[in-house]
Amino acid sequence: MRTNGQERRVAYPDLWAEASRRARALRALGLAKGDRVALILPEPDEFVLSFVGALTAGLVAVPMYPPQTLAKLEAYGDTVRHVLAASGARVVVTNDTLRPLIQEHLLGSQSAGTRLVLERELGAIDPGSAHATLPDVRGEDLAFLQFTSGSTSRPKGVMVTHENLSVNSHAIMFDGLRSTPDDRGVSWLPLYHDMGLIGFVIAPVYALVQVMFLPTMSFIRRPSLWLESIHRFRGTITFAPNFAFALATRAVTEGQAKDWDLSCMRALGCGAEPIQADVLRAFLARFEKHGLSPESILPCYGMAEATLAVTFHDLGKPLVTDRIDLATMKNGRAEPAKDEAPALELVSCGRPFPGHDLVIAGPDGAPLGDRRVGEIWLRGPSVTAGYFGDPEATAESFGDGFLRTGDLGYRADDNVYICGRSKDLIILNGKNHYPQDIERVACTVDGIRDAQCVAFARRGESGAEEAVLVAESRRLGEAKRALVEAVTQVVRAELGVQLAEVVLIKRGTLPKTSSGKVRRRETKMRLENGQLELVGELGEETSAPLDTPSVPSPRAPARETETRGAL
Repeated sequence: MRTNGQERRVAYPDLWAEASRRARALRALGLAKGDRVALILPEPDEFVLSFVGALTAGLVAVPMYPPQTLAKLEAYGDTVRHVLAASGARVVVTNDTLRPLIQEHLLGSQSAGTRLVLERELGAIDPGSAHATLPDVRGEDLAFLQFTSGSTSRPKGVMVTHENLSVNSHAIMFDGLRSTPDDRGVSWLPLYHDMGLIGFVIAPVYALVQVMFLPTMSFIRRPSLWLESIHRFRGTITFAPNFAFALATRAVTEGQAKDWDLSCMRALGCGAEPIQADVLRAFLARFEKHGLSPESILPCYGMAEATLAVTFHDLGKPLVTDRIDLATMKNGRAEPAKDEAPALELVSCGRPFPGHDLVIAGPDGAPLGDRRVGEIWLRGPSVTAGYFGDPEATAESFGDGFLRTGDLGYRADDNVYICGRSKDLIILNGKNHYPQDIERVACTVDGIRDAQCVAFARRGESGAEEAVLVAESRRLGEAKRALVEAVTQVVRAELGVQLAEVVLIKRGTLPKTSSGKVRRRETKMRLENGQLELVGELGEETSAPLDTPSVPSPRAPARETETRGAL
């Protein structure tokens, strides 16, 4: 489905024919095997056909997200120029709508050697003989560069090989989903991110499963489109980040859903950002009367550095959660909570795929036992070769035979649970606190927008670490002061964390990545440099309305990479 609502059906034989034609057209531009070609294409059909064409030509695709609005164009341009320079892409494929914007405002002088090609022009370029030989593409060849979202640093290009794609696609479609050609996928996920691209383009091609693609912005504007399409297309597989489940539960009306039959859905995947048990339960309960099976829920964990997915929940089994004692978590142990003790509920992300090792490592790299919190290390054929043109970052994360993810987690009863990000950990008086926990509790206060806040540590005047929360809100004047007090109280009561400061900023100004992940470190830096747009400045009226329900960013999916499942 295109952004104008028109639908285009491409059968697999047609996909191969069109991809081969585009492959020859790209080669006719003078591109050789291994050259990088960037794709900035907002329409699903444009993107899928050009992406598969690039891989067929032996080129290295560089998917890039298109601009969503003219706002923040400067920051978007910085990212475009950085990715083009880091990848060395010689060609950018785009469409008529975006070409003037890219050419006049985004490329810059350092991209003067980059050629802009229209997607429709690929059909007009003489590809030579229809039987012209395409290069021999091998498993070890690079397929594409998956640029990280840049939540903790500038985006880096993860080198994904054809072998990585083959192995991970097999694990997803057959080990995890037990898929057959009778399956039907439905996805609104952005195709320039790994969960949308690998999960709903490459893996389904590997298993010859049909997929209906919906424009991401169409889902954001009308969340009912997602479930309506599952009903209409008889979808059996879909994935989404946690925020989408909350949005659909809240925004879909009874009138929109009254005729839906969702009994066809058998794999309802959730990943790419912290997974909240209450959100999933509310979604399942809301749509169970429309035939949605509670056993269809499928939490998962993964990251771009491991191609896409690493662990899957057991398909067809109910949601598994672990209620753990907050006090023991502060000391690195995930002990089950007793009675009314302050607790945190985490969602199981299942078990690793066959042939892949997942180790919970202590500070010295030694494996830790059950319920001990440590860094997650990965090893296996889905682990990629590192970051393109960045040997230092590659050595830091990929050394010693393991991918050191930087994620914190633990195992219990063979299930993997994700706690947070090691570099984001807030340590107060020797006790560990996860920023996600503080953010989750803060968002329960009326006036703090859901998933629109970040917590981090900073050095206080005494030299000790202290916790700070930055949140989007519209509260002004006395309402603002009351909101700050309410947040401070609830975080202290539920987590035992004393916030040193609660900073309220204007809506839509919280620093985020292209995938909608919050940027904690950038937010901290902007706060220190006085660069945040604070609420109540520049003559805002104190009688401004209170927050109203809003649509979250379409750029949802968790941290440094795109698909980390349960932070």
